[in-house]
Amino acid sequence: MKPVATYQKLRGGYYTPKPIADFLARWAIQTPTTKILEPSCGDGILIEAATEELIRRGADRATITSLIHGIEIDSQEALKASERIRTIVGPISTTPIYTGDFFAYCKSHLSDKHLFDAVIGNPPFIRYQNFPEEHRSMAFYLMQRAGLHPSRLTNSWVPFLVAATLLLNESGRMAMVIPAELLQVNYAAELRYFLSRYYSYLTLVTFKKLVFTDIQQEIVLLLGERNGTEHTGIRTIELDGIDDLSCYEYTTAPRDTLKEMDHSTEKWTMYFLEEEELQLLRTLQFHESLTIAKYAIDVDVGIVTGLNEFFVLTEKQVDEYSLRPYTQRLVGRSAQISGALFFRS
Repeated sequence: MKPVATYQKLRGGYYTPKPIADFLARWAIQTPTTKILEPSCGDGILIEAATEELIRRGADRATITSLIHGIEIDSQEALKASERIRTIVGPISTTPIYTGDFFAYCKSHLSDKHLFDAVIGNPPFIRYQNFPEEHRSMAFYLMQRAGLHPSRLTNSWVPFLVAATLLLNESGRMAMVIPAELLQVNYAAELRYFLSRYYSYLTLVTFKKLVFTDIQQEIVLLLGERNGTEHTGIRTIELDGIDDLSCYEYTTAPRDTLKEMDHSTEKWTMYFLEEEELQLLRTLQFHESLTIAKYAIDVDVGIVTGLNEFFVLTEKQVDEYSLRPYTQRLVGRSAQISGALFFRS
């Protein structure tokens, strides 16, 4: 039997480890007057990191609540976020945490003249079927307004990233924790195109070790600058684990480490290649003697069980229960067919 979804799963709340929160705040906040948005602040770990970074940058504690804007749909979590600020700056007359739906907030503030200098966040991971209709309809409206076409495959983090981007000013910075599927899944293809057009400079930070081991979800730190740098392009950084963030030099990359962004819907896994390898692939793509794979074969999701630990068996389990006549072999991930050769039958 499929387990009943927990409240945490339904609201998509998986809280940001402090090393990541501190890193995102350090990168995004450049001045003591940076105006910051946290669109899904939860219990306030990123709000706390932003507050500490503003103080480190020289901000007046009395002005911090006017610089930080947090959005949280859960009223109890919003109270925790407010308390984190009070712990650092002392009594505050009004809380900078807005309790409510971020998408409704975004729609009502799109026409504001003074938008945000920085957005930091870890948006909720909610699949379409668990995404409440009243919030989903507003989220999809904002995506459509940005020129995207959401579908039943669209996860909640996608409109969160789009809506947060729309609230940045012309030289703003965005620093978000995003599922690594951003790099390659089809339903994020339009999003990749949107981001490559909206930001002049992108950095993808990945980790060899899992950050959220309880959900087995790989993540990427997505850092974007609109027009705040003379350099343009994209770079990728792979660290061993999140503890490496505290000593990582995160200043703007020199031009020779950036790769030219392909303004298309193509997968971003290609940016983990060296520049020479990228140029070779782009040359081969138009070689008259080669056929692009998509013109010869179809590659798509073959199976979605909703409960892989029950339906997907190991070879040992198949033999133990004599299930060979009732099962089919499957490829769980592309790495399992590395180096495979295909022939016409």
